[in-house]
Amino acid sequence: MTAINQSHSQTAKSQNIGFLLLPGFAMMGFSSAVEPLRAANRISGLPLYNWTILTETGSVMTASNGIEITPHGSIFQKSLQLDAIIVCAGLTDVRFMNSRPLLDWLRKLASRGCVMGAISTGSEVLANAGLLDNYRCTIHWENDESFRENHPSAILTGGIYEIDRKRITAAGGIASLDMMLNWISRSNDEFLASAIAEQFIHDHLRTPGEFQRNVETGLARRRSPKLAMAMEFMMANIENTKTAPEIAQQVNLSLRQLERLFLKHRKKTLHRYYLNLRLERARHLIFHSGISLQEVSVATGFSSQSHFSRCYREQFGVTPSRDKNTGEQTATR
Repeated sequence: MTAINQSHSQTAKSQNIGFLLLPGFAMMGFSSAVEPLRAANRISGLPLYNWTILTETGSVMTASNGIEITPHGSIFQKSLQLDAIIVCAGLTDVRFMNSRPLLDWLRKLASRGCVMGAISTGSEVLANAGLLDNYRCTIHWENDESFRENHPSAILTGGIYEIDRKRITAAGGIASLDMMLNWISRSNDEFLASAIAEQFIHDHLRTPGEFQRNVETGLARRRSPKLAMAMEFMMANIENTKTAPEIAQQVNLSLRQLERLFLKHRKKTLHRYYLNLRLERARHLIFHSGISLQEVSVATGFSSQSHFSRCYREQFGVTPSRDKNTGEQTATR
């Protein structure tokens, strides 16, 4: 601890970090980003970081777990002096977090050289403001496909977090901790970052190059690496669907062997698993992307909208148009 104090004693300069909370923000992602700042100050013995919790209007904000957070104020306080802002979101349908004053405020901060950050679906808000165009970025894997559809100019990597110049984004959860540790290491000291990680019993400092891994494929990998490879190949080819023989060839198995693996470990055929995967993605796009049903059907590999609608109804018991109307009505309440 002493060595860290000495290394910073001459150069320490407090950085002011703002955390913008959106309705339904994820508490774990938010906490994982704030706590490293507190620990940095404690371990270094220096006021390296100050943080301010903000909401657009200054009102109390409720997290996705129901816990209410009272902010320090609204984003429009004249006294705000920020070096970085981190947009914290989560289960919020951020398509409708397009308040013009909010987006203009974010653009103004970016024009002043402020570091622009986001956690989970907060990346969608930065992208809505045009602040992720031509920047490497990430978002939670559940929102990956809709983000790609809505923001083709952003360089979405699928990593657990990304730091590209003055843009820092994390997929959410514990990835926020990894992002902040990396950022602290770059802006202050790698030994300080390591000491913070030890405080949180976090023994592996993950890099931006590490990809998010679906829990389902992680479990499948324990049972059969070939099965997991096939599942990941399907997930990567939702729009440009592959045939069963192509999937089997990709994982170096005969089609019969691969079918046996799906029946044994997934209790369904390869075809049914792939179709369910595409339909789940379609439903997510319908509720979260704002694109047309025709675009949804194309994005999920269906050659005709009538076939898409029939499969969707068989899977979920409602038509795609019914779900789209439900989603739009819910979002405008």
